[in-house]
Amino acid sequence: MMSAVAIPRRSVRAGLALAAVCIAWVGAVAVGTPWYVVVVPPLGVTIVLLLHRRAVVAQRDERLSEQAEISARLEEAVDLACIGTWHWDVRRARVHYDRRCSAMLGYADGDVASTLSAWGQLVHPDDLVATRGAIDALIDGSSARYESKVRLRAADGTWRTILDRGRVTARDENGRPTRAVGIHLDITTTKVATPSVTTRGRWVIVDDDDSVRAVIETAARRLGLDTVAFSDPQVAWEAIGAGPPIGIITDFEMPGMSGVQLAERVRAAGMGCPLLLVTGASTPSLSECRSIDGLLDKPFSIASLEAWLVRHTPSAATQRSVR
Repeated sequence: MMSAVAIPRRSVRAGLALAAVCIAWVGAVAVGTPWYVVVVPPLGVTIVLLLHRRAVVAQRDERLSEQAEISARLEEAVDLACIGTWHWDVRRARVHYDRRCSAMLGYADGDVASTLSAWGQLVHPDDLVATRGAIDALIDGSSARYESKVRLRAADGTWRTILDRGRVTARDENGRPTRAVGIHLDITTTKVATPSVTTRGRWVIVDDDDSVRAVIETAARRLGLDTVAFSDPQVAWEAIGAGPPIGIITDFEMPGMSGVQLAERVRAAGMGCPLLLVTGASTPSLSECRSIDGLLDKPFSIASLEAWLVRHTPSAATQRSVR
């Protein structure tokens, strides 16, 4: 007959405590909580287990790192495109323009006060009525978006033509706008050419959208390329026929003539210059078009456009490598 073995009370308490720890650990793992609290009344102790804390901290740091990387990429893209951004606190009647908005006019960050009146003083007198009308339409809700081509006085006294776009991002309970955001894009250098302008030895840009032409010219300018821009494909074709260009970048959908039709005319005239088609409606038939040398889907990045230009312009590639 087996005799009972007396187990010291201290050992029993220790065993119960260990069991409580194990139960807490299993429970924490099951629910995925970073910490777990177990109260064992008979023992009169509270066991706080900090479980998975390192994993949770690591996950948090990873998320923060990803967010920082996305923000950095966005900032780089905006910088490359030379786009300024603004945020309008409608309630406080204050507008914050970032450093790029000031820089494209030759001002240092903070030179112009963050008020509508301060920036309004920079608007060309002939553009005031149209600009105010577009802003009023945005505020009263008659227009979902704001867009205006406005001349602003630069620090050196000259006038810069700015494409100003924005939209309301927040409204109060009565539907009144409380916050709006937008962008500034300097389109002064986007000179829409006429048939009398020569295209010989230059890159030709054909697009009826001012902002797209400005972005393409920005990329070409960074590579040191000479460009001439057209908003009308028919006018562009008349100029191209008078002087073969180095290359052509054309939009696909344009009034009067599509980019493919322009490309076919260029090839039919015996011109073998590189031809890039940019489009927001890419289809398999477009990618198989023999008249073009490349297809770039909108929205495209400055980097992808520059890469294509470098491949098709030996001089640009040389300049790029030097930089």
